[in-house]
Amino acid sequence: MKYAEKKWRVYLKPYLLGAMAIFAFVLAIKLFDMPESSIATMFNTGVDVTGLFVCTALCYGCIDQNNIDFEESTYWLTALIFQIGLSFFNNELLWRMANIPSYRYYYLFLNELTKIYDFGLVMLFYNYVRRMLEFKGKLARWLDRYVFILIVPFVILVLANSFVPINFYVDEQGVFHTLPLYQLVDIYLLIVAPLTLILLFKCDALLKQKAVAFAFILIPIIHYFFTKGAHGYATQYGSTLFAVTLIYGVLFSDHSKKLATTISELSTAQKIQESMLPRIFPPFPECEEFELYASMDPAREVGGDFYDFFMIDDDHLCLVMADVSGKGIPGAMFMMISKIILHGCTIQRDNPSAILEAANKAICENNKEEMFVTVWLGILEISTGLICAANAGHEYPVMMKNGGEYELIKDKHGLVVGAYDDSKYKEYEIKMDKGDKLFVYTDGVPEAMNRFKKQYGTDNLVKALNEVKEAGPEETLQHVRKSIDSFVKEAEQFDDITMLCIKYNGK
Repeated sequence: MKYAEKKWRVYLKPYLLGAMAIFAFVLAIKLFDMPESSIATMFNTGVDVTGLFVCTALCYGCIDQNNIDFEESTYWLTALIFQIGLSFFNNELLWRMANIPSYRYYYLFLNELTKIYDFGLVMLFYNYVRRMLEFKGKLARWLDRYVFILIVPFVILVLANSFVPINFYVDEQGVFHTLPLYQLVDIYLLIVAPLTLILLFKCDALLKQKAVAFAFILIPIIHYFFTKGAHGYATQYGSTLFAVTLIYGVLFSDHSKKLATTISELSTAQKIQESMLPRIFPPFPECEEFELYASMDPAREVGGDFYDFFMIDDDHLCLVMADVSGKGIPGAMFMMISKIILHGCTIQRDNPSAILEAANKAICENNKEEMFVTVWLGILEISTGLICAANAGHEYPVMMKNGGEYELIKDKHGLVVGAYDDSKYKEYEIKMDKGDKLFVYTDGVPEAMNRFKKQYGTDNLVKALNEVKEAGPEETLQHVRKSIDSFVKEAEQFDDITMLCIKYNGK
């Protein structure tokens, strides 16, 4: 299973940690109200509760796409943080059940669970370092098998303690006692630590990445020898959490720099894209035969839709409405390439079908990413009002005859541009008389969606257009946009919204 398919597991973790933190906090409030509570109990409870809240914040930060991108290493980091949180919670329960005879067996089970959690922490950290530093090769594969196989006898040793006291036992009064072999299970932890260090020294990662990974090993080991492996102190997980916080800080710092660079690049891309689209209205003040207005609102900083209009000669105006398959920067790049190719093909040819066929061949030649673009292209003969048009998989245009209402023109669609290099396109004609209007758009208009996942649809579009039949092109587009906004309300815009309207005035 790919890590992207495990996202739901990652998203669930901070909420579970948050619930455990709140539960531990409620227990802690009751504990501090009890005068017989020892200083050690209150100290460890405070560390456990604080650690749970910190784990919740870190885990949530990892899944926030604005902080750290979701990838394989992030999956292991969130798993590691979640395991530390479980250890804090388990430790809190241990302190509540200690020295209570009726909880003896629960207390015994939780102590065994503590050791298994420790194994889990080591395994998860090893996997995280392995993925984060992208260490590969025969040594890595050998260590993978060794680390996994070696854990089996130690887990068996811990579980066997339930039947035959080997490492520790809990007496009938609920009091925990260690045995001479208590530290035996910690041998696994001390073996895996140097194996992970081997990975650190062998890989080509940045020095700061190696440093924080080394801190995760060093800090708990220092704590272990300082406390001589004493049982039940929450600071052992606190030291582990401190090391993980260092790791998160380095990741967040690196990501912040990348994010700042990306934002700057997106801003530049947005300016370049805006400069590619005609933005001056009215575009041809000397041409009184028609009125024209267009707009493009990207769903992201940069979009994949585009419109275009330009004079082929003194009597012919080319209109283009297009929507590329990609979004973001890839879509914007493909959009600019498609726009330039379509413009170049229009200059060399005088009919829409030939223009689309030539553009399709040019795009297919170097289309390794297999992107495509839907296009509606029409050429208006200004003197007569006759539009010759062709549709390459694009939305139906909407036409209003003077004195009538807006209606869809259900033209014949050809294949999208960029799919097959030998695609053919059929032309059709639209006769515009004085006062007639033509409205073209991208699928971001009818597919605009509200929070109930209901689409705006072409019926609402035609209805909105008919509410302003007497309006000019600019006011028409503004009204349609208000209608869309009123429909979707607080729902996020997920696709570019691009529209163009032309009114024919005649001679």
